[in-house]
Amino acid sequence: MTAPDETAGRSASNSFQSTSRALLAFLRIYLGVILFITVLGKLTRDTPFATEMLGFLNGVVRRGALSWYTEFVQQVVIPHATLFSYLVMTGELFAAISLLTGTVTRLGALVAMSLFLNYMLAKARMFWSPDSEDAAVFFIALVVCLARAGRVWGVDAFLARRWPRAWLW
Repeated sequence: MTAPDETAGRSASNSFQSTSRALLAFLRIYLGVILFITVLGKLTRDTPFATEMLGFLNGVVRRGALSWYTEFVQQVVIPHATLFSYLVMTGELFAAISLLTGTVTRLGALVAMSLFLNYMLAKARMFWSPDSEDAAVFFIALVVCLARAGRVWGVDAFLARRWPRAWLW
């Protein structure tokens, strides 16, 4: 027979574990919703996203972005703006679906992290900038990736049982 204190400790531990698991699922779904709303706006607008993206990228120099990033934008991204606009929308859509369904969540979170890092560089608002919302969602994506959040109320839970050694889930 166990002592009452031991039983209470176990139930408190289980409660904490289920709360943290629910929080992981909430963060994963929250990030997926943000990305889905963002890409939906780009897909449903009247003008092509590449046009708006070019206007934004022309301001990268004025915002005081890092010199190597400014050069990359001017030499590579702007001349191929249509391609990069499709890459951004594809990345956002993939990450949104991945995070909302909990399927290959780690890969979806890594894609989201690369997108948010790129947005921070383009806006010249890095991790230490107090007004960088991109930094906040970058760290949410990092937590989702490291904590295997797709295994909580997601398809990754089933995939992990079938292929337990795969890093994607």
